[in-house]
Amino acid sequence: MHDITGAALEYVADERELTKGPYDIADAGEAAAAIDHYLRVRVTAAVARSAGRTVLQLSGGIDSILLATYVAEVAPGALAVTYSQHVEDPEVGRAAAVAKQCGLEHVIVRPTDEDFEWLLARVVRALEFPEPWEISAGCVLEAINGASHEHGAEGVLLSGAGADALFMGGHTVFPAAGESLVDAWDATLRANVSKNFKRERFVPDFYERLLDDPERHVQIWQTHAAVELAQRIHPSLVQPDDSSHDKYIFRKLAVDRGVPAEVAFAPKNPMQVSSGLVGAIVDAARRQLERDFGERTYSSPLQEQLELTVARLYLQRLAGEERK
Repeated sequence: MHDITGAALEYVADERELTKGPYDIADAGEAAAAIDHYLRVRVTAAVARSAGRTVLQLSGGIDSILLATYVAEVAPGALAVTYSQHVEDPEVGRAAAVAKQCGLEHVIVRPTDEDFEWLLARVVRALEFPEPWEISAGCVLEAINGASHEHGAEGVLLSGAGADALFMGGHTVFPAAGESLVDAWDATLRANVSKNFKRERFVPDFYERLLDDPERHVQIWQTHAAVELAQRIHPSLVQPDDSSHDKYIFRKLAVDRGVPAEVAFAPKNPMQVSSGLVGAIVDAARRQLERDFGERTYSSPLQEQLELTVARLYLQRLAGEERK
């Protein structure tokens, strides 16, 4: 059994080969107590790594909402930061409500078009990798890191990263014919760990490229101890037959800790989508095409169908390659 550490993250897939888990915790109360213990010890150990003010990346999803209830206990002076491109965003509203309930100062980062284009360019240059999901995650981290410094929060930056991989966030596991739910669940979990909990991903030095101190960013659920915990909790507690909600045991625990049920059980898209970042990148592309082509188009890049925008970008790239 691995200790619960305060490490920024652990590359579990690089350090061990997972075997099938026992999934021996089938009681909801016992499962909630085990998750409670993990979060309490993990957050305490992480916060203790720095004397500076703690920062929480609070997206408005269940992972960060549940985490906020522990951060409030361990580091009551922490700063909660939410990134959003939307003027009106129900997830920002939920994040604000949870921060207020927990007594955490809450900052919303909502860049202007000009600021976003600057942020986007900076992250693209830093990562040197044109994958929208990686770039979007980088933009959120860069913006939240900047906001934390502006508000005097120089301590660890906590996020609920890793929970989706271990507890099937946004994903329903369907056993194949003749396969048990436990077998299907465990196969999916181990595949997720193998894919996500390793250093050699698309950008291996992702955090080093974006942060002066990459060890500052603590991913709460990317540890050996978290994997072992996930392989003990029976999937029927996470994905019950009578519920349409993912990570049900997380949501139930959040309610038990005082989060309103309508907040804890609200649906959430992946951060890259819910924050409006993917859409913001599309809008930035449209604005750039408008600047590039002006009146020399049959339809305005700001308003035309997305298929035409994609085609225009590809043709522009081909024209640039031809000139070379």
